[in-house]
Amino acid sequence: MKVKPPGAMMEHPDRPNCIRDSAVEIEVVLPGLIGEMALDHQRFSRTPGRASGATRGEIMDFSLSEEHRITQANIRKLCERELEPIAGLIDREGRYPMDFHRALGREGYLGALIPPDFGGSGADLLTMYIVKEELCRVSAGVGMSVAICALNFCNFLAKLGTEDQKRKYLPPVISGEKLASYCLTEPNAGSDTMGLQTRASRRGDRYVINGSKTFITNGPLADFFIVVTRTSGQRGVRGGTNFILERGSPGLSSGPPFEKLGMRCSPTSEVFLEDVEAWPSQVLGTEDQGFIDMFNTLDAERSLAAATATGIAQACLDASLKYARERVQFGRPIASFQHVQAMLVDMATSLELARTFAHKVVWLYEQGRNINRQAAMAKLFASQMAVRAGLDAVQIHGGYGYITEFPVERYLRDAKLCEIGGGTTEIQKNIVARELLKN
Repeated sequence: MKVKPPGAMMEHPDRPNCIRDSAVEIEVVLPGLIGEMALDHQRFSRTPGRASGATRGEIMDFSLSEEHRITQANIRKLCERELEPIAGLIDREGRYPMDFHRALGREGYLGALIPPDFGGSGADLLTMYIVKEELCRVSAGVGMSVAICALNFCNFLAKLGTEDQKRKYLPPVISGEKLASYCLTEPNAGSDTMGLQTRASRRGDRYVINGSKTFITNGPLADFFIVVTRTSGQRGVRGGTNFILERGSPGLSSGPPFEKLGMRCSPTSEVFLEDVEAWPSQVLGTEDQGFIDMFNTLDAERSLAAATATGIAQACLDASLKYARERVQFGRPIASFQHVQAMLVDMATSLELARTFAHKVVWLYEQGRNINRQAAMAKLFASQMAVRAGLDAVQIHGGYGYITEFPVERYLRDAKLCEIGGGTTEIQKNIVARELLKN
């Protein structure tokens, strides 16, 4: 089913009220957290004119629309049917599943945010959050590569590109036939974005680009590249220009895939640019305004940063609940032990808080609000929450959590990148502190 433009938001599916075993029913603390609190704790409606983020009477509405519920059910079914059976294998092999990627394109998920005129679905940002979270619940590596295509490339291009650029590059990426990448990070410019050194110099009627990028998601396989460069010697937000480049351009090459701790199925590499020629028609946005364009456009990506973490944490919780129900020690399921219950409670509570906060950030973004502080807070909290969830999931599984027969060790490895990629935990704290101390 194609992704449809949704209206408002809905509740998340109910969690179990108790944990049951074939021989024993175990009452746990989770109902009070997920069940009873949910009565007072509903989700944002983001449709303008429908009391979005305001009260309806005395109740704040956090509910999702029926369209969002359908989208969530459909992407979950697709992931469980086609991605979950191979998730462990592609992690071990370090292989990106292009067949599944094309399936996402056929179902409209890669172009969820793109207007129908260019082959997209014209859906809202919450739809993309739902899609990204469901992907990351099964394979965070796939979720990361998809986000680069759907957000960093397609959304960036849809907002800044010329008509010719949109017609040329959006359809093949939206369909899933082509992979895209976004080249920002450099060997000497990671957290210090303004310190990048890749240079685009004018030579007659064209540009010549020299430099290198690193930790580029989809780098080894990408067909199209958005490359952030400097076009003047001025440091700071002035003097940057974005270009669209294609695989096969003379002087453009990518290194071998990095062997990573986690997110192994998502291909990551260096990208090298040696006297790469680019025409003015390949400039994306405005010359010398590239950093400003980047920061303004990537707010959408920042508002969805927490989706990776909440997806991983949901996987940790689901796996831990299942294992705690089934694992019997001392004559009873380990779910009856208070220490195990405490870890489940912490996981569920922190996940609920992270997801609700993340949905608020999405709502704020779509209302045109400044999200600098809230987006950084949401990413900070959700990233740390996902790592804790991974650690607790491994602990609940005991020795089985430490071997690859069970997926929780993969969830933990994947979760660590949440604290590094897209802005480290320390950078998020710097952003929050700066915003707090402005006045």
